[in-house]
Amino acid sequence: MRKILLTAALSLPVMLFASGAEVSNGGTDFVPRLVNFIIFVAILYYFAAEPIKNFFKGRTAEIASQLEEVQNRLKATKKAKEDALAEYEAAQTTAEEIIEAAKKESQLLARKLDEQLQNELENLEKLQEEKMEVEKRQLVRKTVAEVLSELFKGDAIGMDEKKFVNLIMKKVA
Repeated sequence: MRKILLTAALSLPVMLFASGAEVSNGGTDFVPRLVNFIIFVAILYYFAAEPIKNFFKGRTAEIASQLEEVQNRLKATKKAKEDALAEYEAAQTTAEEIIEAAKKESQLLARKLDEQLQNELENLEKLQEEKMEVEKRQLVRKTVAEVLSELFKGDAIGMDEKKFVNLIMKKVA
């Protein structure tokens, strides 16, 4: 504060007297004005140079620290990107392996099911053939039993061989 008052006190009379001088005999007051301007600039430099230098040094340091912070964030972002890409590639590889394993497993299951179905069909065919054979035997036994019961009943005993064969054929059919 004192510096400002001192500057004002010293520069005020200089400015007042410099502007009030009269030019006589066609001369100019260029030299006194130049001297006053140089004194003014010197006083201004004396009081303002250091704060202006400090301001610019502080601003330079602040910009440098912000730049360093941005560069650190950029490096961190690049590292995070590289890590994410590595994880993505690992996940993609794992997914491909899982897909391959699933394909192989589905093929194995399909083969196994085909074999089981084939075996089941064979077993059903055998069972059906056995059932048909049993039915056929029962039908033959029943037919033979009927024919024999008719023969024993009476008048079929006197038949000749052709009639007997025809009778059996009728019963079988």
